Amino acid sequence: MPPSNPTEPWPRLRDVVEASVTGLHRGRFIEETLEALCVQLGAASAWSTLETKGSGPMHRSRTTSFRGVAPAILAMHVTDVLGQVQSTLKTVAGPVPYAPDGSFIATPLWSQPTPSSKGRSLVGALYLEFAKDQGKNEAVVGVVETVGTLLGGLIAQQTVIEDTKEDLRAERATAHGGQQLTLDELLEPESMSAIGDELRSAIGGDESIMILGESGTGKTQLATAFAHASNQEPVVRATLGLADDLNTITSELFGHERGSFSGAVSKRKGLVEYANKGTLIFDEVLNLPHHAQQLLLDFTQFGSYRPLGFEGPEPKTAKLRIISVTNGDIEQAIADRAFRQDLYYRLAAVPLIVPPLRERRWDIPNIAVRYLHRIDPKTNWELAGGAMDALLSPRLHWGGNIRELEAVLKRAKNRARASASKDPVIEAEHLDLGDGQGPTESKPPSMRPGADLGHGELRDRWRGLTGQQQDLEAVERSIIEGALAACHGIVARTARMLDVPRTGLISRMGRLDIDAEQFKERRG
Repeated sequence: MPPSNPTEPWPRLRDVVEASVTGLHRGRFIEETLEALCVQLGAASAWSTLETKGSGPMHRSRTTSFRGVAPAILAMHVTDVLGQVQSTLKTVAGPVPYAPDGSFIATPLWSQPTPSSKGRSLVGALYLEFAKDQGKNEAVVGVVETVGTLLGGLIAQQTVIEDTKEDLRAERATAHGGQQLTLDELLEPESMSAIGDELRSAIGGDESIMILGESGTGKTQLATAFAHASNQEPVVRATLGLADDLNTITSELFGHERGSFSGAVSKRKGLVEYANKGTLIFDEVLNLPHHAQQLLLDFTQFGSYRPLGFEGPEPKTAKLRIISVTNGDIEQAIADRAFRQDLYYRLAAVPLIVPPLRERRWDIPNIAVRYLHRIDPKTNWELAGGAMDALLSPRLHWGGNIRELEAVLKRAKNRARASASKDPVIEAEHLDLGDGQGPTESKPPSMRPGADLGHGELRDRWRGLTGQQQDLEAVERSIIEGALAACHGIVARTARMLDVPRTGLISRMGRLDIDAEQFKERRG
């Protein structure tokens, strides 16, 4: 209920200001301000619009409708009054045409002068409607104009903030920090040869690519390097997290017009528009809710989209390549109907699986050296023999994959710099891998650090390591084939039996040339 004395503005203004500030933190300061005005002044309805340079009002907020009036009649009157305010640039007040005792007040919303702008500018208009004659009360008009001054300043400042955030968002969307490995460097390891063949064959086209694999395997890094190698720039990264609100997702991907929804005080470009003629890297695409999947499906099919609030006769268009990245089980998501199968076919014209680090241990020293050169290109870092042995240890699970390896090496580099030795060499103790490297006294002579070995001994050591790798692969083949036989060639069931990711098992089977079909023939 409003205060009993309608001529006393201060209690009313205090509550309205508190509502405005609270709403500012929630992104709903326009709605909160209008709601507080209705409560404090006894208004039946409240509207606002953002000034749109002659193209008509784009944003309206209404708290409670004026009872007994058809919405179309009310909207027509409000639109007319807001237009008067924006053309006359002064407060308009008077009786409403559809209620004998009703009245209204409408006032312009102004920005305040700033050092870069000596004069104020119109940012919108505010409308309040009353069931009785409060619109004729000078004190009430004064409260509305004062609140209009506050609201106009908030809208103007929020517009500046949103524009600045949009500039930063655009910069962040296309920026790639640090020195990135090239596509050739990422595909150099033998374990990446099959993926390399697929990517190099796709480099001249525009087919969509889906990269699967465990977290930390370098999927996004691979996608970025491929985009740059194919000269499909700009490269824009979309990370929507677990957003479930359709407006939020649509605004991020396709943008929105000023005033298209609550808090949209400035126009926003979508990531699709930023990526036009380039590449959009879509992180964790399995997180998209169903209603957003439909939007993405429509865009991949037709290349057209509509930002929120866009009223043009024809939709906008963009031509780009989409590279989707996920660490989830895409087949399970499709089976559970959590992900649309038709969207999968649109996004996975070229499906790839990046194997986890523990399934390509022999590549770890090579990867480690390349990473050290990337983070510190001015120093020729080397791995001591003991450090290589530690990184290759079968006791290390490498659950974090490449990301975990990079963290280990970053700490090791810092420890090496802080040690007494000034040589750019990573020793085993710098890695600090604990029990993962195994007890040193149990290592055979061929596994001694290599700094004190001659060329012949180093060659023999490498041959020994190759033989050990072949023995390990033979054991691995035997285990996988035994599990496939027990599961009648069903890969998903085999992965559950071995407690490994299905995508990882498929990758390993490909490397070992194991065909699940031959085990399906043994059923029955």
